[in-house]
Amino acid sequence: MVHVRPRGRVLIIVLALVAAVIAPLGGGADRAAAVTAADWDPGNIISDANFYNGSAMSEAEIQQFLVGMVGSCQNANCLAAYRADTPTRTWSFGTCSTYPGGAAESAARIIFKVQQACNLSAKVILVTLQKEQGLLTDRAPSDGVMRKAMGYGCPDTASCDSTYYGFFNQVFAAGRQLTWYGNPAGSFTSIRVGSYNAIQYHPNSGCGTRDVLVRNRATAALYYYTPYTPNSAALANLTGTGDGCSAYGNRNFWVFYNNWFGPASGPDGRAFIAAEYGAQGGVTGALGPAISDVITIPENGGGLGQAFSGGSIYWSAGTGALTVYESPLRQAYFRHGGAAGAVGWPVLNQQSVAANGGGIAQLFTGGSIFSSAAGGFVVSGQLRNGYFSQNGALGALGWPKADAVCGLAGGACTQAFQGGTVYSTSGGTHALFGSIDTAYRASGGVDSAWGVPDSGMIRIGDGFGAAFRQASAYSLGSGPAYGVDGAIRQLYFEHGGATGRFGFPTSEKSCDLPGGECGQAFQYGSIIASAVGVARIASPEIEAAHARNGGTSGVLGAVASQLTYYPYGGGGLAQAFAGGSVFFKPAHGAFAVTGEFRADYFAGGGAAGAYGWPRSDVVCGTPGGSCAQTFEGATVYWTESTGAHGVSGAMLSAYDAAGGAGGGWGWPVSSRLQVGDRGAGQVFTNGSGFALDQGSAHLVSGPIRDAYFGTGGAVGRFGFPTSDATCDQGACVQTFEGGTARSDASGAVTLG
Repeated sequence: MVHVRPRGRVLIIVLALVAAVIAPLGGGADRAAAVTAADWDPGNIISDANFYNGSAMSEAEIQQFLVGMVGSCQNANCLAAYRADTPTRTWSFGTCSTYPGGAAESAARIIFKVQQACNLSAKVILVTLQKEQGLLTDRAPSDGVMRKAMGYGCPDTASCDSTYYGFFNQVFAAGRQLTWYGNPAGSFTSIRVGSYNAIQYHPNSGCGTRDVLVRNRATAALYYYTPYTPNSAALANLTGTGDGCSAYGNRNFWVFYNNWFGPASGPDGRAFIAAEYGAQGGVTGALGPAISDVITIPENGGGLGQAFSGGSIYWSAGTGALTVYESPLRQAYFRHGGAAGAVGWPVLNQQSVAANGGGIAQLFTGGSIFSSAAGGFVVSGQLRNGYFSQNGALGALGWPKADAVCGLAGGACTQAFQGGTVYSTSGGTHALFGSIDTAYRASGGVDSAWGVPDSGMIRIGDGFGAAFRQASAYSLGSGPAYGVDGAIRQLYFEHGGATGRFGFPTSEKSCDLPGGECGQAFQYGSIIASAVGVARIASPEIEAAHARNGGTSGVLGAVASQLTYYPYGGGGLAQAFAGGSVFFKPAHGAFAVTGEFRADYFAGGGAAGAYGWPRSDVVCGTPGGSCAQTFEGATVYWTESTGAHGVSGAMLSAYDAAGGAGGGWGWPVSSRLQVGDRGAGQVFTNGSGFALDQGSAHLVSGPIRDAYFGTGGAVGRFGFPTSDATCDQGACVQTFEGGTARSDASGAVTLG
C-alpha cells in the first residue's frame, strides 16, 4: 500500500482562520482560555477511549452540533444543509465494516454511519473537518474545499489524490485510515506506543524534532495522519500563529476537542488497568498472564478491557479499573454482552457473601451479578430494586437461580430466587416468597386469573398476605397459601379480611356446589357465592351439626338467626335455632348446645365465659342416667332430678379425679358459687366442693360438713379445706386452713 500522508491545511493556516476557528466556537472562548501550554502533553493528545468510540454521538446530536456551529447556511455545501447520495462500500483493508449506501444522506448521517462502521468517534471526525478545512464554521464551502474535506490523500509534497475526492470519500477513507494506523496487521508501525519517538516540528527537517513518549494508539494515529508536534512558539499562542517552524494540526485538534467536548486525553486507562493488575497479584496472582492486548470498548460511554487467563480487567473513566474473575459470575457477564452489553462496566470488585449458602456478588453500572451454587445471574433494573428491598442475597429471597424473564402479560418481568420471585409490572415491583409465591406460580403467575401483583408480602399476625390485580392471597404460619377472589373476596373484605371475623382462608375456592355456586372455607366460617356473583356467609360445619341433630324436625328445629362471629377464645361462629344453638370453633368442630345445657352455658357467659367453646355433643348413658357435655373450660352434667350444672377449673379436676359423675361426689346440684373473695364452692349430691382461686378443690361431706357449716363454712374461722377427708373404720379426719375436723363412727364431730 502506498503510504499517503495527509498534508493538512494547518501548515499554511492563515491568521484569519485561526481567529475564526479557535477562539469563538460554541461558548468555547472560556474553555479554550482554560487550556494552556502547560496542559499540552504531546504523548497523550487524546485517549483511546475518546478516539475509538463508535457510539460517541447520535445522528441527531451531530446534526444539532453542526447547526449550532455554522448558524445559517449560504450554499448547499454547508455541512448543516449538505446532502448527497452515497454508495455501499467495503474497503479492501482496515477494520471498518461495510458502509451501507443511501440516497440524499446528510453530512450528519454520513459522519454517524462512518462512526459506526469504523468505531471512530464522531467528535474526532468533526474536529478533523475543522482543523483540516474549517468546514464546521464555513457557511458556504466551495466544491474544492469539499473535495478534500478531511485532508485525506493530500500529502505535504504533492497534489491531492483525486481518488478520494468528495465529502463521503474523504470521511470514510480518513475513518478507515485513522483506525488502521498502528494495527499490527498493517504497515503503519513505525511509531511505537510506550516508547520515545522523534516527531518533527515542521515539514522542514531543519526545524528539528522532539522526543515524544507516545502513550496510546490514538495519539500515534494522529501523528501518522499529521506527523508534526507544535513547537514552543505555537504553544505560546494557542489562538494564533507561532514562527516559521510552527505546525498547528495536532495543536488545533487538541484545542478544538477540549473546547467543544471537554478533556481529550482523559484518564490513562491503560495505566489504571496495569495498576489494577498489580493490585490483584500480577502474573503470579489469580488473574495469571495476559491473553489479550488492551482493547477499546466503545459501548456504554467507552472504555478499555484486557483479558487474562483467570479473568478480565475493565476500565472506564466513570468507574476506574476493576476485575471480573473467571467464574459463573463472569460467564453470566459475557452472556449479557460484557462491558458492551446492558450490564455495563464493573463498579466494584466482587464481594463474598456467606448468607443463604454463600456466593459472590459484583455491582455493575447496569445491574448486579450474583453467583452461587445455582449459577451466575444478572439482576438489574426494577427487578434489582425489588430484590434489594428484601435485603438482596442476605434476605429471605436468597440468591437468584435464573435470569430475568420479560415480555410476559402486561409487559411484566419476573426473576426466580432461592426463596421466592420478584415481579416487575406497570403497577410496580414486588417480591413474593414462601407459600404465597408457590401458590401464585402454581396458578399460572402473571398469566393467571389472579393477575399481576399489586403488593409484596404483608405481615398479618402470624401469617402473610399479598394483593394481586384480581385476587388476594394469604398464608398462615408455615401452611399453604390460598387465593381469594371475586364476590367472595368482596364480602371477605367487607368483614375485615384476614384480620376480621373470617380469619385466614383454609381452602381454595370450590365451584362444585349445587346451582353453580362456589364456596371457600376460612378459619371462622365460609363464604358462598352464587352463579350471578352474590355472596353470603355460610358454615358447612354448623349446617352438618344441624343435620346431625335431626335438622328442622330435630331438637334444634328451624334457623332463628344469621351466623354470628365471636372473637373470644380464638374466635368462632355461632347460629341460633328454635331449639338451641350451634357453636363452631375450627380447632374443635361444630356442636349443638340445647335445653338446660344451653341455659347453664349462657348463665356462665357462653363462649365468652369460663366455659369457652363446646368440644362435644351431649353424651348420655353416664352413671345414674346422667348426661354430660364438655367445653373448653368445663363439663356440664345433667340429671332429671338435679338439672344441668357446669363444673369447671380446679373443681372439675378434683371431680374427675374422684370418678366424675360415677364417683364419690355425685352429681352437681348447683352451679359455681363465689365464696368470699378468695375462692368458690359448688354443691354436689354427696357433699360440697370448695376451691381457692389459686389452689386445689376438696369435697366436704357428711357430719364434718354439717359441723363446718355451723362455724360459717369457708368464710368462717376454719376457712377453706386443705385436704380431702380420710376415713378409717367410720372415723374421718379433714384439715382446713383454720384447724382440723374429726368425726367418729357415731357421727360426732370434734373441731380443733
